[in-house]
Amino acid sequence: MKTFTAAVAALVALISVSAFTAQAQATASATATQQLALSAFGGGTGTYTNLLGGRNLGFTAGADLGFMTFHRYRPVLELRGTYPIHKGQIDAQKEFLGGIKIERDLGRMHPYVNFLVGRGQIDYQRSGFQVGSFIFLSSTSTVFSPGVGLDYDITPHLALKGDFQYQYWDVPFATLNGSPAPITIVTTSSGTFQAATTGTLHPKFLTVGAVYRFDFNHYYHRSRRER
Repeated sequence: MKTFTAAVAALVALISVSAFTAQAQATASATATQQLALSAFGGGTGTYTNLLGGRNLGFTAGADLGFMTFHRYRPVLELRGTYPIHKGQIDAQKEFLGGIKIERDLGRMHPYVNFLVGRGQIDYQRSGFQVGSFIFLSSTSTVFSPGVGLDYDITPHLALKGDFQYQYWDVPFATLNGSPAPITIVTTSSGTFQAATTGTLHPKFLTVGAVYRFDFNHYYHRSRRER
C-alpha cells in the first residue's frame, strides 16, 4: 500500500510540474502554440485476474503528456495506477504503470494503442492461496501491458474513455490455463520435496471513465478576444 501511495504521489507531482512548465511557455509568447498536451483521466475498472476465475472492481487514474501531432498521429507518454476496491474471493491486483501511447486524431474520436510496463502486487484473499505445502499471502511482479482504447470528445476539455489492457504477470507457482498446475515432486538422496516453480497470469483490465484536457494557451485565446 505504501508503494502504491508513493506512486500516486509521484504522478501528482509530475502533473503539477508539467502544468507549470506548459503554462510558463504559453504565457511567455503571445503566439505560442500548444505543442504539449496534458490530460488526466480516471474511471472504474473491471479486472478478470486469470486466477481461478477471480474478479476485481476498482479505480484507475492516470495522466498523459502528448507531443506534436504528425500526420494525425500523436506520441504520448502515459502514467497510470489501478487499485481494487472490491477485491473478490480469490486475489486482488494493484499496479502502477508507465509507457508510450500512439493516438490517432479522427475529429471527436481518438483511438489509440499503448504499451505500458510497471510493477504490480497480488494480495491473495481468504488468508492466503495454498499451492501444495505453500501458502502465498501476496506476490509482486513486473507487469507488461499492451492495450487499446478510444477517447471520444464531448467538449474541448472533456472526453469519454474506454480502455482495454491485456497483461503479463509472474507468480511464484506453476500455472496452467489460469489454475495452479500439478505439483512437481522431486526425490533425491536427501529426501522428497516439492520443487519451486514459477508461472504466468494474463489478467484483463477494462476501464470506462472520463478524460480532462488542460488548456495552457488560454492567455493567448483571451488576448485574441480582447483585440
